[in-house]
Amino acid sequence: MKSHLLRLLTALLTTGLGAAPLAAQGTPFKDQIDGLIHVLRREQAKTGAYGDGTVASTAKVLAAMGHSHRFYGAHDGPVTRPALNFLFQNRQGDGSFGTGKDALAATRWAAEALSVMDAEGYRADVTAAKAWLERQGEKGELPFTAAVAEVRASLGDAGRRPEAEARAKGLAQSVRDGRVLDAEGRPMGSAAAVDALVALVAWQAALRGAPNAPRDVVANERKKPQATWGEVQERAFRFLLGQQKDGVFFVKTPQGEFRDLGLTAMGLAALQTKPKDLRTKDEQAWIEKGLAWLLASQTDLGSFGDENINYVTCAGIQALAMARDEKFQPALQKAQRLILSLQNVEERGYARGDRDYGSIGYGGDERGDLSNLQFALEAMRSTGLDPQHEAFQKALVFLTRTQNLREVNDFKARSRNEDDGTWMETAPGDDGGSAYYPGNSPMGYEVLPDGTRIPRSYGSMTYALLKCYTLAGVPASDVRVQAAVRWIGRNWNLDENPGADPKLPTKTRHQGLYYMYMVMAQALGITGIERLQVERGGKTESIDWRAELRAKAAQVQRPDGSFVNDKNDRWWEGIPVIPTTYMLLALAQ
Repeated sequence: MKSHLLRLLTALLTTGLGAAPLAAQGTPFKDQIDGLIHVLRREQAKTGAYGDGTVASTAKVLAAMGHSHRFYGAHDGPVTRPALNFLFQNRQGDGSFGTGKDALAATRWAAEALSVMDAEGYRADVTAAKAWLERQGEKGELPFTAAVAEVRASLGDAGRRPEAEARAKGLAQSVRDGRVLDAEGRPMGSAAAVDALVALVAWQAALRGAPNAPRDVVANERKKPQATWGEVQERAFRFLLGQQKDGVFFVKTPQGEFRDLGLTAMGLAALQTKPKDLRTKDEQAWIEKGLAWLLASQTDLGSFGDENINYVTCAGIQALAMARDEKFQPALQKAQRLILSLQNVEERGYARGDRDYGSIGYGGDERGDLSNLQFALEAMRSTGLDPQHEAFQKALVFLTRTQNLREVNDFKARSRNEDDGTWMETAPGDDGGSAYYPGNSPMGYEVLPDGTRIPRSYGSMTYALLKCYTLAGVPASDVRVQAAVRWIGRNWNLDENPGADPKLPTKTRHQGLYYMYMVMAQALGITGIERLQVERGGKTESIDWRAELRAKAAQVQRPDGSFVNDKNDRWWEGIPVIPTTYMLLALAQ
């Protein structure tokens, strides 16, 4: 498997390659992979088979589809169902797939494909296939995992890296309109297309850094900063280093300095956005000491500390997951179970008709909200939880009720206004954006003639909504996602957190600004939006949102490398270490 893919990469190597590292290209090879899948699906046989019509070829395509930036799965119906049916039609009673000389490769690839299509649903089938492989003396890694490991090894070897990247770019350049062309520009056939698809997706997965989390969108986006590390980030990184002692961050009070779990977790996550191969030995040592201290703080229940449990535990998960170290896996799984236990679902006494159903709050009995939920869903995905898990499906109930989109949200409620305690009737609006939770917005309300109030949509929560939809597996074609993206385009603004009622104090428009930068970049990044259609001066234009964010960061960075929200210090954004961590995490996209 490994040598065959490398031979293919070498054979298709062309000249005239760009110098930009692969990680600098947003989602690498996105267009080529989409094109290959499109053509392979179009040419798919009536039996459901791909490529040369064998079980191995079909399983290769399914494995690549599942590991690609689209993260296809068994739930994608007609996109994957025919091929999955074909695999099972060719499964033998002993757990293997295919027959004769095809059986070994077919079973290895089938196990890989089923693992990524639906790990839980196909657990027994994968176990049986692996048991058959072991009986044949095959005890090594599954083929796609091995391909990713080979790519990573080449990237980690300074001497091999330029040549390896050149080969991958050469392969990508040979893909035209979903077909692989030889040196004379002639199509090489479906078998070559299948192998090229696997090779390019292996590169995506290697740059994503999560071979054992096949649908880990979050890890995919976090790998991107390796190519875009620049002066603004380095200055912010140096500032954060000055705020820690042996990897631990402190909160300063009149009574003294105190180690803070949440601040440490967020700080360590921000420090790890600097590519590991660019860190000095001292920088890496500080990070490792901080991670060790964070790990030691985990409670028997799985939380990190006992205050603001959801926020702090999610931050702890983020920091440990970014280290990509197997020794943290037990702690991450323990923390995942804790986060799942906090969701407001039947086990906690909630019914589907309740406003808070599917949400997560700070960790006690507090009301759930979209901010806590977006951190929680990211943590679930970072720890390998499949988006088809019921936790995501129940979260979608809450998410839909938070969105101002009457096509999908008819939730109305009579509740107390948190500002003055008065009762109010609330109903959803229809602009596609999001409030803080169903019926509530700190940015104000639109009051209808009958007195009903519509909670105003605003920037940070609309980005959080978009992020959550993507984490929960909602496709970009869904009306909920499209409505949120339209709201963002109509309200694009990096100078303030857009959406506030004009009658509210000017200060309101700037609350949570740096938090917004972070969630904005994460949401647009994992949703796969490279350019955003925004309305400016009565016209619609296509913008590079990453470039605009980088320009804003350079504009507002302070001389010492830090960032601070000097227009509204709510939620600790007046303390430089907090907005600086937010901005580094934003620029990581």
